[in-house]
Amino acid sequence: MNTPRLFAIDLETTGLYPEKGDRIIEIGAVPVQNGRVLMEERFETFVDPLVPIPLHITRITGITDDMVIGAPPLIDALVRFLSFIEDCPLVAHNAPFDIGFLDHSLGTLDMAPIRNEVIDTLELSRMVWGPDARHSLDALLARLGIRYDRGKRHRSITDAYLTARAYLLLQTLC
Repeated sequence: MNTPRLFAIDLETTGLYPEKGDRIIEIGAVPVQNGRVLMEERFETFVDPLVPIPLHITRITGITDDMVIGAPPLIDALVRFLSFIEDCPLVAHNAPFDIGFLDHSLGTLDMAPIRNEVIDTLELSRMVWGPDARHSLDALLARLGIRYDRGKRHRSITDAYLTARAYLLLQTLC
């Protein structure tokens, strides 16, 4: 029996505050269906923010100005992303950040906000381990025993994949 498909998503941005001008620089999404992460069907794209990437963001993500020059503009990247995820449920770690950034960015383009159902692995982690535990993605992955290359964290496709894996394990605990 096929279960409905959902998409684990992640964004990389030039900062934390879209309302202060921070912008999306990378979007990643991976489908999850029947208990499997379907990496072969992933979506990933850089986005040209049209502003320099702050050095501290490059240090965290490894994404440089050279990597985003010539990448799709925001509107093209978002149209492709929205077509990819359709109306399927979304999974994100600290979902208010990613969805808030998406909604703000869509609003700047006079596009409708995300209406997909959203599942937050951070909130699932709080449900399982309580509010006093650490709930960063790294802490959650460690708690679940998910091994990963730390050098590849903070790239959207890697973080989307890791979020998908965490979600699948959290489902068995909730």
